[in-house]
Amino acid sequence: MQDNYGDETKRAAAAETGGADVPAVAKADTPTVPPGHKLVDPFAHYAAIEGGDAFFNGDYARIDPEHGWVRGREKKPIGATEAFVAKMHEARHGHIKFAKSDGESVEHRTALIMDRPELPPCPACGNIANEHDDKRCDWRPGVYLPLRSVTDPSDVLCFTGNGLGARRAVAQLCRIYAREGPDRQGKSPTILLETRSFKNNAGGTTTWPVFKLIGWDYFTPGVPAPQPRPVAVPIAPPSPRPRKRGVDHDDDIPF
Repeated sequence: MQDNYGDETKRAAAAETGGADVPAVAKADTPTVPPGHKLVDPFAHYAAIEGGDAFFNGDYARIDPEHGWVRGREKKPIGATEAFVAKMHEARHGHIKFAKSDGESVEHRTALIMDRPELPPCPACGNIANEHDDKRCDWRPGVYLPLRSVTDPSDVLCFTGNGLGARRAVAQLCRIYAREGPDRQGKSPTILLETRSFKNNAGGTTTWPVFKLIGWDYFTPGVPAPQPRPVAVPIAPPSPRPRKRGVDHDDDIPF
C-alpha cells in the first residue's frame, strides 16, 4: 500500500474527515471490551510499553552520525529552527528489511500505532524488539512518523529510525499527545527536531532523536485529526501484598 502524504495535504478536507495507560472516555462507537481487558488511549499505551507494507513515497528524515538531522538520500541538512507538524494518527511501527544487493528492494511490515500499540513480533524470527538479535536476523524494528513543514504544508517527509532511541522519542511524543487537558480541537504537535548524545558501553557516542514540542497545529491545514478509538488491553492483576517475617497480616483487630 502506497500513500503519498505530499499529495494528501493538497486533497480536500473530506480525505481527513472520512508513562502509564490512560483510561479512555467512552463514546458511541466504543468497541466491545473482552473479559479481563480495559479500554485505554492507544497513544498512551504505546508510550507506556516503549510509538503492513511500505506506505510513504517522499523523503525520510533521520539522524546522520556526521551531519545530524538530514532528509532524503542526498542527506540534505534540516535546520535547527525548522518546525514540523507531526501526523500522530498515521504514526507506525513494525519491521524493515534493508536491501543487501542491487536486485533487492527494501521491505516493510508496519501497523498503525493507534490501531496496534504493541510492536508486532518480527516477521522473520518472531521475537519482540527487546529480544531481537540484529546480528542474526535481517529484519530490524522500526518506527515511522509523518511530518510536514510548518512554513510549507505541501512539504511532507517521514521520520524513521530503527533503534531504541527512535522508539523512545516517538513514545514520548505519544505520551504528550495522549495527555488529558484543554481541548486541542484535533490539532497535532508542532515540533523542532533536536538530539541528545551520551557515552555508550562500547566507549563511543550514541545520539538519540528528540522531538521538542513548541505548539499545536493541524497537519492538513484547517482539518482536525480523527479522534483515536480506545483499544482493549489486559488488566494487570493486583500485586500481592509483601509479607514480612514474624508479622501476622491478619486484618482482625485484637480487641
